Amino acid sequence: MSSVRILFLAIILIWLIPVAAFSQRSYQTARLSGPAPQIDGIINDASWESVSWGDSFTQREPYDGKSPSQQTAFRILYDDKFVYVAIRAFDSVPSDIVTRLTRRDNTDADWVGIIFDSYNDNLTGFGFAVTASGVKMDLMIINDGQDDESWDAIWNAKSHIDAQGWTAEFSIPLSQLRFSGKDEMTWGLNVMRYIYRKEEMSVWQPIARNAPGFVSLFGDLQGLKGIKPKREVEILPYMVTKAQYDEKEEGNPFATGKSYGFNTGIDGKIGLTNDFTLNFTVNPDFGQVEADPSEVNLTAFESYFEEKRPFFIEGKNIFDFRLTGGDGDDTQNNMFYSRRIGREPHYYPETADGEYMKMPSTSHILGSFKVSGKSRKGLSVGILESLTGVEKAKFDLSGNRREMTVEPFTNYFVGRVMQDFNKGVSSLGGIFTSTNRSISVDYLKDLPSAAYTGGLDYTHSWKNKTYYYSLKMVGTRLSGDTKAITTLQESSAHYYQSPDKKHVRIDTTATSLSGYAGTFEIGKQGNGHFNFMTWLTMRSPGVDFNDIGFMRQADEIQHVFWLGYRKYEPVGIFKSFGLNFNE
Repeated sequence: MSSVRILFLAIILIWLIPVAAFSQRSYQTARLSGPAPQIDGIINDASWESVSWGDSFTQREPYDGKSPSQQTAFRILYDDKFVYVAIRAFDSVPSDIVTRLTRRDNTDADWVGIIFDSYNDNLTGFGFAVTASGVKMDLMIINDGQDDESWDAIWNAKSHIDAQGWTAEFSIPLSQLRFSGKDEMTWGLNVMRYIYRKEEMSVWQPIARNAPGFVSLFGDLQGLKGIKPKREVEILPYMVTKAQYDEKEEGNPFATGKSYGFNTGIDGKIGLTNDFTLNFTVNPDFGQVEADPSEVNLTAFESYFEEKRPFFIEGKNIFDFRLTGGDGDDTQNNMFYSRRIGREPHYYPETADGEYMKMPSTSHILGSFKVSGKSRKGLSVGILESLTGVEKAKFDLSGNRREMTVEPFTNYFVGRVMQDFNKGVSSLGGIFTSTNRSISVDYLKDLPSAAYTGGLDYTHSWKNKTYYYSLKMVGTRLSGDTKAITTLQESSAHYYQSPDKKHVRIDTTATSLSGYAGTFEIGKQGNGHFNFMTWLTMRSPGVDFNDIGFMRQADEIQHVFWLGYRKYEPVGIFKSFGLNFNE
């Protein structure tokens, strides 16, 4: 049977299998009229009595739609500055509550959480959770179901274990949420609980595990009146002194066994409106950032490392433009890879016999600013501008000093816009990036002096977001010295010199390199046990967005077809299982 007939029969089967539907619930909150509750994890403040409990949770895992093994209830209050949340997690065996201490955003314990769709756009959620041991977790949900755990808010939470189970209290500043300035609002809402020992998750607003959405299926939070968006302003100057002591290397003037340093700078955040935020940094210090894991790469292809610098993490979902299909987790083929900014220098010089060298490990970021956010009408905007300075290696040969430029002055720019239509049923967006280098020495002319990319993307879904298709198109152009373009053609991303490539050849006289790429994807997500997805991606030999993006390979045409059957509830010894066909 041909693959076309298999696909046709699969679509007919899938169309006939309905998704479990649940009625939408609502919770009525109230404005705080007296003293604010003390956030200590103990729900004994009189202020909580002004609102009723929200309860009657439904199990989501492992038995979708059934009653949970333990009951949960919550209350929500607000004032002009905060949203207050109290959650009672009943447990018949309090001694079995898992209270493992972990790092932030690690869910390796019992936890409770709340998610607000304060935009009320059916696409974006702001989630806050705390474990029974008091570890906080927060995340942003985008595109109705994709998690961005790198988002970190400033908020407070405490938990407490007692004879009835355990309790938690939250105070969430309104400045950490995005919402309209209407006199009366309705937000999307869901409250969740996870029991670690049972691997059981229950939710206040039931959402089937095979549903074709998540945020769009939330319940309602009603009763919000008279609160106004908070314009956030944070200015954080810093001063860093450094003392480093290590083993002395005899004769090396750059390894004396001790070194001292001093640095100053400023970081800031300004709420231009409640929807858009300006972040800026001058001479940033990322000393608090977690180090990359050690990796031995014996291939010709570049390693990918996660972004961990706070300035670049906030709002990074807005800048995403990934060319491959699927669930969006692929780290390759992203038009914007922020680790390019402040990267290690491109050029590594050789030393003479007996000569010592001090090489900078990164390119110094002189300054950077970023405007990002999403309007109440569904317009997402991201603009980023960064400048990195000239980096020089220092040399010493028997007391004679010299310097050598290893990274030129560079300007990076990224602009991204996307407009949602009909609360995310369709979206249309575009991206433009540029990298410009000021190259003044001959040995750096193997770097492109300018690199520009542009792209458009369109997504549409129908039948309650069960079915979707998307189209992405990209064009790139790089220019520079003939040595730079030749080096690009010979790089592992292109391999123009490969003897089996009859359709391209190296042009050592070229001063520019252009290319295009695109992806078309169509599929079904949720709504039954059967799902499918197929996409076609193509990249021309000359496409290249590695100056500010991440691409391992050009000159490729790839087709993928996936058909899957998922059984979400336990069967026999299996908690869940799936069968897949892949091509």
